[in-house]
Amino acid sequence: MNLFRTHGWRLALVTSGILMLIGGPMHPEADAKHPLREELAIMTAHPDWIPAHLFVVLSTALLAVGLVAAYRRKAWPAIHRALGIAALAVSLYVVETIFHLAAAVDSHALHHGGAAPVAFTHVGLSVLLYPVSGLAVAYLASRQLVAWRGPRRFAGLPGVAGGLMHALSVPLVLALPNTELTPMFAGSAVLIAVWSLVTGLAGAPRPAAVPAERQPAAV
Repeated sequence: MNLFRTHGWRLALVTSGILMLIGGPMHPEADAKHPLREELAIMTAHPDWIPAHLFVVLSTALLAVGLVAAYRRKAWPAIHRALGIAALAVSLYVVETIFHLAAAVDSHALHHGGAAPVAFTHVGLSVLLYPVSGLAVAYLASRQLVAWRGPRRFAGLPGVAGGLMHALSVPLVLALPNTELTPMFAGSAVLIAVWSLVTGLAGAPRPAAVPAERQPAAV
């Protein structure tokens, strides 16, 4: 039990990475040939929409749990502030992933021009939470690169790249509606999964030992 308390955050990050590597590639592709509503209708009707997003929800929730647990234990003291920012941002992003999954309930309405409140709540949340969570992950990973020492610092590289791609993906979809950006979403998911997996496996560096103050000899 004590081992789980100490290293539970690592298990959460490793499991998160594995689940995302399974679920991310299952996501139905878009081809940018249709307006946003029609693209959503096609994707949410795909049989892989629900299983893919179940993996994504579980992965993101475990990533949030791992980051929050590491923050509460002060497991990454050199980058504690960045860790807190990322833990909060990813926790908020979990809400978006739930609406993302639940958008399937609006598939029929999307096809037939009806109201689709769940699907468009997902879209609205993604406009805000993709940039927020992506930048927070990229910032945390960049602090790993700077503050940590040894090979484990390079776990931050996929986190920086994946976080920035994640942050830009939704804004670019809105700015460039006729451009196929599915590879950007898939790439960011894989990179963040690798970052989570490698960071969990490597663990955080131990704080440097402070030498005990020598007591003056008794006279």
